[in-house]
Amino acid sequence: MAVDAVSLDLAASEFFCLLGPSGCGKSTLLRLVAGFEAPDSGAIRLGDEDLVALPAHRRPVNMMFQSYALFPHMSVGRNVAYGLKGLAHGRAATAERVAALLRLMRLDGYADRAPATLSGGQRQRV
Repeated sequence: MAVDAVSLDLAASEFFCLLGPSGCGKSTLLRLVAGFEAPDSGAIRLGDEDLVALPAHRRPVNMMFQSYALFPHMSVGRNVAYGLKGLAHGRAATAERVAALLRLMRLDGYADRAPATLSGGQRQRV
């Protein structure tokens, strides 16, 4: 059983990362929500709507595939900061947020490294 008793409560437009060790069901969960796989039992609800019977192309969700697209000319820290552009943060607050995110992803100390120096799993976390 790859996914069992998962419940997520996300606000509209909320920034969300799904982190966990290899083989814990992250990709399976995303594929279930997107409609690329069907659950053996249970429901996949978005608001009051059960999405299980709805085909993937009709679901009001997006899927980010695992192939990573990092900017090779930018450091790891700058790649993370790029994802925060457009949010109301000053430079100092952005730097603090980048440091916190790198700690969360167990990549503290990697901010100044080039993406090419990271392992595949580390690149996925960035």
